[in-house]
Amino acid sequence: MRAPQLDAARDLAAFIDASPSPHHACAEAARRLEAAGFTARDETAAWSETAGRYYVVRGGSLIAWVEPEGADVATPFRLLGAHTDSPNLRLKPKPDRGRAGWRQLGVEIYGGALLNSWLDRDLGLSGRVWLKGDDAPVGHTFRVDRPILRVPQLAIHLHREIRTDGLKLNAQKHMSPVFGLGSSKEGDFRAWLADEIGVEGKDMLTWEAMTHDLTPSTLSGPNEEFLSAPRLDNLHSCWTTLGGMLDALDGPEPPRHTLMVTLFDHEEVGSGSRSGAEGPLVRTLLERIVLGRGGDREAFHRALVASQCVSADMAHAVHPNYPDKHDDGHHVQMNAGPVIKTNQNQRYASEGLTEARFELACQEADVPYQKWVMRSDLACGSTIGPITAMNLGMPVVDVGCPQLAMHSAREFGGSHDPGYMRAALAAFCA
Repeated sequence: MRAPQLDAARDLAAFIDASPSPHHACAEAARRLEAAGFTARDETAAWSETAGRYYVVRGGSLIAWVEPEGADVATPFRLLGAHTDSPNLRLKPKPDRGRAGWRQLGVEIYGGALLNSWLDRDLGLSGRVWLKGDDAPVGHTFRVDRPILRVPQLAIHLHREIRTDGLKLNAQKHMSPVFGLGSSKEGDFRAWLADEIGVEGKDMLTWEAMTHDLTPSTLSGPNEEFLSAPRLDNLHSCWTTLGGMLDALDGPEPPRHTLMVTLFDHEEVGSGSRSGAEGPLVRTLLERIVLGRGGDREAFHRALVASQCVSADMAHAVHPNYPDKHDDGHHVQMNAGPVIKTNQNQRYASEGLTEARFELACQEADVPYQKWVMRSDLACGSTIGPITAMNLGMPVVDVGCPQLAMHSAREFGGSHDPGYMRAALAAFCA
């Protein structure tokens, strides 16, 4: 295998391991952006748009953009979109529970998690807490990379019917992780977390806490042809979109458009939040950029209609044990390049023109590409692509890299594909 492709996959693995929660993903993205000369902007401050590199963080979402020299009021945008969140187990507001001599934590299932994949794993905890401040709550990001939680599976001796009926898990009854031994009382977790992050329990107001698998991301296979990692869906695309934009900035010619990367939270639960793709965040920022240039609403709408967007989310590689779950004419392979995703019922936003534009970008970058469609008798998922097309009215193409075990606690992809996609996105930005 070509060393540059493996180097790209290793850097992606490092990005994933640094990002157990959307808040950490934004922090790691911001760290990389600042190293490339980007400056954070305050949404509450007045803006006067000048050429430069900027980013904004709102909750678990990050928007970064590059305003080129000489931009006029209606300079169009090139958007690269992805999402920071992944299915997992998230703690309830009053998580302390237990029975039969065990301490446990109550969890809510976030997104379409494959529940069986969370069994018998050593789990850490990460997220954000809010502490009392002088005038307002102060956010504090935390992560615990010790095996403090586990959801033990019932032994087969007590569950003989699993062989005939399969594994059936109830999210309320069967997914509460073990947190220790003894009796559990309200306030135990609060006290533990306060001690863990070094604050007084009385100063801690609330939290967003979620579990993560502690096994590091790694290249696997006899020739390191695979990438085994948590949260490939969709930190893989966060890495490729960020990298694609940064690589485009290092190209021989300066960008002719305003380049923007949009990394949204809450895609796995529908994107309907103030920091999700269906909320006002990106539209507000696009309008503020145009107004900051001295443009008006007319210039804003002119810029939108001339813009283009790539919605990057993961794609389904053909499964060797279930090939009948895939359309016979569209078997997607790992390490065979980016996948253009289409759906005639608008679950994906790709259309003929946007497909063609992305194909040309792949050709320009000298990377292979594939096309995928769901079986006609199965329903497919969706992405931020249709939401972006609907809310902004700009042409969108939905693409992704192939993987297996989507929505598992541990997912599986190819080690060539991150570099392929990053190169294609850089060419799209040019």
